[in-house]
Amino acid sequence: MNTALIVAAGLGTRTRLNQSKVVLSINNKPLFLYSVEAFLELGFKVILVVSARDLKAIESIISENVKIVIGGKTRSDSVRAGLKEVETPYVFIHDGARPLISKDAIQLLEEQLTYEDATYLAEPVTAALKEKETSARVKRDDYLLAQTPQAFLTEKIRKAYNETETVFEDDIAVYQVFYPNDRIVPVINEDLNIKVTYPKDLKIVRSLLERTEKMRIGHSFDIHQLTENRKLILGGIIIPATKGALGHSDADVLLHTITEALLGAVALGDLGTHFPDTNEEFKDIASSKMLLEAYEKVKEQGYIIQNIDSTVYLEEPKLSPYLKAIRVNIAKLLNVSENQVSVKATTYEKLDSIGRKEAIAAETTLLVRSQKI
Repeated sequence: MNTALIVAAGLGTRTRLNQSKVVLSINNKPLFLYSVEAFLELGFKVILVVSARDLKAIESIISENVKIVIGGKTRSDSVRAGLKEVETPYVFIHDGARPLISKDAIQLLEEQLTYEDATYLAEPVTAALKEKETSARVKRDDYLLAQTPQAFLTEKIRKAYNETETVFEDDIAVYQVFYPNDRIVPVINEDLNIKVTYPKDLKIVRSLLERTEKMRIGHSFDIHQLTENRKLILGGIIIPATKGALGHSDADVLLHTITEALLGAVALGDLGTHFPDTNEEFKDIASSKMLLEAYEKVKEQGYIIQNIDSTVYLEEPKLSPYLKAIRVNIAKLLNVSENQVSVKATTYEKLDSIGRKEAIAAETTLLVRSQKI
């Protein structure tokens, strides 16, 4: 297990807020908590360094899985205080003002640390660089923009901090002073990892976090028995077949999963809640009608479809000749573009009831987004 030392003790005066930036709430979650949760979900121990003025507010939010430490006057003082509490062999030092840190980036850093003495996230310089005094061209390929987390052997970085009182721009700089011959390798981070420093940074981060929070996922799986003397209907299209799906409605298993995934995405229950098979009103009802009624309920909650990804499980007939028509029809029903709808088909390799040609199943995962985005 590794430790994440998250530094959230700064006041953030450059953001021009009337409070510490790290406790600013976005989507009912303080800024620092996004980073804390990312590391906790990966199994890290977390040490959170905070300012004395924010302690009471943060203690009311943080779970017992996080150790809270009071920071110092400078970032270096805060890191030094946090390092005293680290008990694991490796430590990842991260700024609590970088709430967009992704779990993928953290895991890349973990992997790199198994081979190197120290490592850190970085991004390439993409803008033109100029020398300040003369405006002379600087070769940007020779430079990187350092990010956090920056990861180290705990004892080495702790020793480095304990033996200097100099304030450095980041933890790698401290490390390099005491271990100039150690190999330090950057990991290029392809995900956004903005540090909130100025009002413009806060505006960008707020927009990205709110956009992410306004996305919701829905999922559904459904299976129907196959029988003779029934039509096989998929996505509202009649498929030539010797058997069709048995059900109270027209048994369009594909549309059933899309309908239920839509309802589930906004926590409106399942298909049976809205269209019970004990109600004669829904006897032989077209699944397309249920789909449209369910989508109206979703839109009433303020959400619209972002994309749909469905798979149909059927031994025969082969569905590949009909997938295009199915996608087009679903897109038309929901008033979305065809590239927002994916429908795939596969067999069950002759296993179980589907493989024995006794059943058909479908599965859908979809994303809805707030119409306010």
